[in-house]
Amino acid sequence: MKLLVIIAGSLVAVLAVIMVGFVVAAGPEPHIAIPPEKLWQIGPWHITSTIMGAWLAMIIIIVVSLVATRSMQLIPGGMQNFIEGIIDFLVTQCEEIAGKEHGRRFFVVAGTFFIFILVANWAALLPFYKNIGLTQDYGHKIFHEIDDQEAVGQPFDEDHHWAAWHTNERGGVGIVATGAEDFKFDIEEGWTPGEALDAYIVALAEHFTRFERQSPEDAVPPSQEVTAAAEALQADPDAPVLLSQDDPLAVEANGVESPALGIVVMGIDFPEDKLTVVYPFFRAAYSDVNNTLALALVAFATVWVWGFQAHGVGYLGKFFIAPWKNPIMTFVGILELVSEFIRIISWSMRLFGNIFAGSVLLLIMAFLVPFVAPIAIYGLELFVGLIQAIVFSLLVLVFGLGAVESHHDDEHHDDHEPHDGHHEEEEHAAGAPAAPHEPGAVQA
Repeated sequence: MKLLVIIAGSLVAVLAVIMVGFVVAAGPEPHIAIPPEKLWQIGPWHITSTIMGAWLAMIIIIVVSLVATRSMQLIPGGMQNFIEGIIDFLVTQCEEIAGKEHGRRFFVVAGTFFIFILVANWAALLPFYKNIGLTQDYGHKIFHEIDDQEAVGQPFDEDHHWAAWHTNERGGVGIVATGAEDFKFDIEEGWTPGEALDAYIVALAEHFTRFERQSPEDAVPPSQEVTAAAEALQADPDAPVLLSQDDPLAVEANGVESPALGIVVMGIDFPEDKLTVVYPFFRAAYSDVNNTLALALVAFATVWVWGFQAHGVGYLGKFFIAPWKNPIMTFVGILELVSEFIRIISWSMRLFGNIFAGSVLLLIMAFLVPFVAPIAIYGLELFVGLIQAIVFSLLVLVFGLGAVESHHDDEHHDDHEPHDGHHEEEEHAAGAPAAPHEPGAVQA
């Protein structure tokens, strides 16, 4: 009986938390886009939300490093002890994989990749990511699209979808509010600009006033419905205003004629509330394939630099083998050269796919089951962020070790192995101690 009470109480508590989540933590309907949001433009360069995420990760690393090293002591403590422990662990792992000869040299690159990727992935779990950013007026943008199509004089050739949030912010910086009300508007293929304008007027009236639409959403509304919608907008002082040619606020170059109203609309003004999309200042740095591709190119170039440092131009000998010497190895060398470049794709797409999928999962869970499901997903994403940093850095180590180790060295070792073994037997027979075969062996 007591067990049943505990189970029932736990279920009630979970349901209560879920219900509270829908009241105080429900997110808006997620708008998922693969390309990063463009915030500013400096000449030909775009500053995107993923670049801002990468810069924030850099700032975190730099600040922590300065704090940890500003008063270094022989016997470390506090932050210095924590950072030194991380560095010592990474150096040890690099030496265990690549050996002492190459481990510390590889650590500079592999360790940097690990720390940077890990901090960028975990920083993306901060609550202000995807929530605070620049607002863009989508109400005007929809009309601009219709106006541009009117200038061309052609019907819409494909479906146009818009999704925005109903906010009280007129511009600048916006915050996605809890349970933000969504606005959706679609222009169907084949609609003329005038038909699209009539449908947009009806959609605005339906959203901002108590007007109720009777016609299907994917159909051009009839004239009487458009007229009623325009009257509803005009009667509400807080609703959007249709600007005529004589209105001083009208700044459009062309304007669109409404077939139902028989007037040319030069623009739409939002005196109070508006329709906006918040382009977040910060987004997970590696949810952008451009950033992961940049990392992969740097890693690829570094591995090749290590290869040329170790073997000079002879490093290319592992890829280009004369066919008259060994035709099979010639083909194998070409395959290996192709696989070198395929690594760039695998490096970048693996990191991008996992981080982007995680960010989408967090958005969807925050919308479906706020306050509960995101907690479990956060734990999963902490683990995924760590694993992806480990995998990327580990591949740099493994490929780097393969670049500095020549296959000719293995062949040379195999050719002399019987001779070396015979020489050891002679030395042993003569009373000389046998060389240990294990690195950690101790001679008696």
